[in-house]
Amino acid sequence: HTLLRQIIFASGMAILFRGALLVATAASLYAICRPAFCAGRLKASLDGQVAVVTGASRGIGKGIAIGLGEAGATVYVTGRTSAKGASNTGGVNGKSQTGSLEETCEEVVKAGGKCVAVAADSAVDAQLKELFGRVMQEQGKLDILVNNAFSAVSWLPSTMGQAFWDKGIEAWDKVNNVGLRSHYVASVYAAQHMSKAKSGLIVNVGSFGGLNYIFDVSYGVGKAAMDRMANDMAVELATENITMISLWPGLVKTENIEDGALKGMEERRGRAPGNPEMDMKQLLPTPLAETPLFSGRAVAAFARDPRKMDFTGKVLVPAVMAWGYELLDERGVRSPPFVSVKFLLSTALQPVLRRFGVWELHGGLFGDAKPDLLSDAAKFYWNKLPDLSFPGMLLKLGAGCPNF
Repeated sequence: HTLLRQIIFASGMAILFRGALLVATAASLYAICRPAFCAGRLKASLDGQVAVVTGASRGIGKGIAIGLGEAGATVYVTGRTSAKGASNTGGVNGKSQTGSLEETCEEVVKAGGKCVAVAADSAVDAQLKELFGRVMQEQGKLDILVNNAFSAVSWLPSTMGQAFWDKGIEAWDKVNNVGLRSHYVASVYAAQHMSKAKSGLIVNVGSFGGLNYIFDVSYGVGKAAMDRMANDMAVELATENITMISLWPGLVKTENIEDGALKGMEERRGRAPGNPEMDMKQLLPTPLAETPLFSGRAVAAFARDPRKMDFTGKVLVPAVMAWGYELLDERGVRSPPFVSVKFLLSTALQPVLRRFGVWELHGGLFGDAKPDLLSDAAKFYWNKLPDLSFPGMLLKLGAGCPNF
């Protein structure tokens, strides 16, 4: 009888264990697949809202400005290249790059918003203070600040492959003066006005580089600090009903990325040890490369979310937001998160996706996109199949220091 009771007990425990394992697995899958963001609760527009986007002559800043304009906002865009065709140092290795505040404003207005171009250097505190003073004088309010200005985008490729001690101490200011520091300064000035209205949203445009090594030391430290800035500012801003987040776009098809800004990364000199070398250029014509407007539409949707304070202090990924908010980019697709099963499988299944006409897309960005040429197979694969994003805690387990 004792043996029989032991067998029954062991069998019961095995059944309970399997049941608990099944429940835990189901709960984990539900947590991964369940969108935290919901299109059904979004406000109709940002009509009457006033936004500032720094560093909006081109790239992600331009995309965010246009996305806010699509939603009906009045957008103040800043940068150092005012006029179309003006010479600048914004390209790879300091070469002149296409894009200007004038062109960004044209796209914002075309999208349905209002736009004010302000030539301002984010490296100069007085110019940032003057910017916010002008916004308040002209509009009487400030609802949204997007900290995007980052001058090192042209400098980093020129030093790719060098160790931090060979770059010298000037690398720190090259990367983090217009970026980390200017984001702090702009947030101070914005919060001074937002706090009086007891409302507002501040977004730091960060990077997955804040979690794992990429490009160089000063870049990673700066991006990690932007995330911590969003977290710690959010603690204090919560009393004023101001939301602050850090945004992590994936591989974004910007002008400089298309010009080869990611070339020259070697293991332990731009690329983390153990990470496979990838030909990013072959990903750029595919939905695995996000468009700048994709981030813009994610930010605009988040700004219209009445529950955005639930996410204050957190790192948010545009591709994850897009799944819940039911967003597509101007090409008519929804890019999967950089850290998802779908992204990894898609790179492995490239030959198959090519065969079915799903891999590459037609057309360019913004007004040059051609969503009408998207096949039904591509629409199903990119827009309907789940991404299966990796949970944030799982990503941290494989991240660099500080971890314990």
